[in-house]
Amino acid sequence: MKRGIVLAFLMISLSGFSQQITYSSGGNVYNSENKKMTSEEVRQLLTNNSEALSLYNSGRSKKTWGNVLFYGGLGLIAANVISGMNSDNSTTSYPGNGNYPSVQSDRTNMTAAIIGGAMIIASIPVKIGYPKKIKSALGLYNTSLTDKYKPLPRTSLLAGTNQIGFKIEF
Repeated sequence: MKRGIVLAFLMISLSGFSQQITYSSGGNVYNSENKKMTSEEVRQLLTNNSEALSLYNSGRSKKTWGNVLFYGGLGLIAANVISGMNSDNSTTSYPGNGNYPSVQSDRTNMTAAIIGGAMIIASIPVKIGYPKKIKSALGLYNTSLTDKYKPLPRTSLLAGTNQIGFKIEF
């Protein structure tokens, strides 16, 4: 009998937390069954909590901008290095009688690589900040769930022919 009561209590307490969602690395959100949720599914869950939804949307836009800056910077650096390696910035002239050529080599323009490096550096604080917003949005949602589904304890006085006692329902 005691095992049955303890098991029932544990099952009821676990069912109250079955709708929670958790955050994992990379901006991935998982439901209570550890299944990865899309951003649209998360937005549908957060529609009733406007503050959590705005935090989640802000975090997702920060993630997008961080990725644009990071991968755009990598692309600019790669493009500049590849074009610099494949271009010939040298000029050959034959002064005098033409037997001894004079070769002048110019440096490759590294402006795009410098801009790409600046973009990568700018993406670092953006990419660090977005998980905090998503985690706080999920925390707001999870606390609102526990507030909604928190049963109010009720007490009542029970009396029988041979006994008297209090009944507390959680």
